[in-house]
Amino acid sequence: MKSRYIKTEGIILTSVNFGEGHKIIKILTDSLGKIETSAFGVRKTKSRFGSKLEPFTHTRLMLYRKSEDGLFTINDAEAISHNSAIREDFQKYVVGNAVIEPVVRFVETGNKDTELFNLVVDSLNILNDISNNKTLYLLSIYDLKFLAVMGYRQQTALCMRCGNPLSGDVFYMDSHFGFPICESCKSVTAKKVAPSAVKFVDWATGATLTDAGRVTMSEETLTTIRELIEYLYIAIYNRGLESWKQLLNQGGK
Repeated sequence: MKSRYIKTEGIILTSVNFGEGHKIIKILTDSLGKIETSAFGVRKTKSRFGSKLEPFTHTRLMLYRKSEDGLFTINDAEAISHNSAIREDFQKYVVGNAVIEPVVRFVETGNKDTELFNLVVDSLNILNDISNNKTLYLLSIYDLKFLAVMGYRQQTALCMRCGNPLSGDVFYMDSHFGFPICESCKSVTAKKVAPSAVKFVDWATGATLTDAGRVTMSEETLTTIRELIEYLYIAIYNRGLESWKQLLNQGGK
């Protein structure tokens, strides 16, 4: 008989209160993919879980499931990284939510993806320690890598719509067709992308997450990159991100 107990690592994505002192928690795990679990008594003062099940926490978990199609229950948890600085700093909290949101909205439940799991774990661990003025650079590298893991790796050599080679330094981003788009294929809502932003996309493909700490760019270039990434999400998934609004409200700072 297959064991009903499962050991795994996970990143806590979201949690919703229910009942008296309980929570429903979404977790990205290394061995089960994205799952939904229940945690009984987690909100009670003397709960053994403490802060181990707070969003952004990297945790070792003991899960229990009565049947193959049943809901997982958290039996035990041990924090690997609390990443408490993300919850305690508003700038990092907003960026942390922006890291988590595409996983919650666009990743299918139950599909194991070790590359995605490691990307999210590493991004949150680095976000916890990086200086605030580098957080949006980290997020931008993360977003491009997230889309690549999901099968949408960016390239800047060919038009995404017609497939023709792009030449010179005239590139467009388009919420209908993505990026890059040539002059002939752009829609009326397309926007021109500065060469500096295109250069960042090329560079980020081979960069590591820790490289965010040495990035410098103008506010205008950063704004273009963040808008380009939003256009990509809309073009690929037919909807943007709620975290985009929070980032705009912060003025990119």
